[in-house]
Amino acid sequence: MLEKKSTRVRKEEIIQAALEVVGKNGVRALTIAAIAASAGMSEANIYRHFSGKDDIYSAVAEFIGSSVMSNASAIAGGSRKPLEKLETIYFSHVALIIEHPGIPRFVFSDDIHLGQRNLADTLAQRIGNYIETITGVIAAGIAEGDLKPGLSPRETALTLLGMIQFTALRWTISNASFEIRPEAEKLWQNFLILVR
Repeated sequence: MLEKKSTRVRKEEIIQAALEVVGKNGVRALTIAAIAASAGMSEANIYRHFSGKDDIYSAVAEFIGSSVMSNASAIAGGSRKPLEKLETIYFSHVALIIEHPGIPRFVFSDDIHLGQRNLADTLAQRIGNYIETITGVIAAGIAEGDLKPGLSPRETALTLLGMIQFTALRWTISNASFEIRPEAEKLWQNFLILVR
C-alpha cells in the first residue's frame, strides 16, 4: 500500500504543477484542470488543498517570494566577502528561473499585475525587501573596499536585479530560444568590470 502524502507535500506538488503550467502556457492557462493534469491528480484532490484558483495564485506568489528572499537573506547573512555573496545571490536567482520557467511568466503577467492587485502588491513588497538585502551587501562591499567607493548601493542593487529580470524577460519572450546561464555569466563579468 502506498504511503499517504502529507498536506504540505501535496501543496508543494500542486504549486510546482501550477508553475509548470504557467511556464509552458502562461498564467491564463492556469486552470484547476490543467494543474490537476500536470500534478497527476484529480481536480477534487486540488480542492482538498486549495479553495480555488485565487488561493493557488497566492501560494505560487508566496513560493516565488520566499524562494528568492530566503535564499538571498541566508547568503547575505553568511560570512563570505560581499562580492562572493552578490555572485551567489545572482546565480542562485538565475538557477531558480532556469528550474522554474513559470516564475518570470507569473511575475511579468498582466493577469497578475492588473487582475490580482493584492498579489501584485505582495510581490512588489518582496522585491523591495530583496533590493534592500542586495543594497546592504553592496554597501558592505564599498565599505570593505571591494567595490568602487562612488557607487550608489541601491542603484547598483537595482542594476543587478535588472540584469536578472531583463534576461529572464528576453528568455521568456523568445520562448527559451537561448541558454540563460551563459548569458547571465557574460552579464556578471561585465557587472564586475563596472563595480570593482
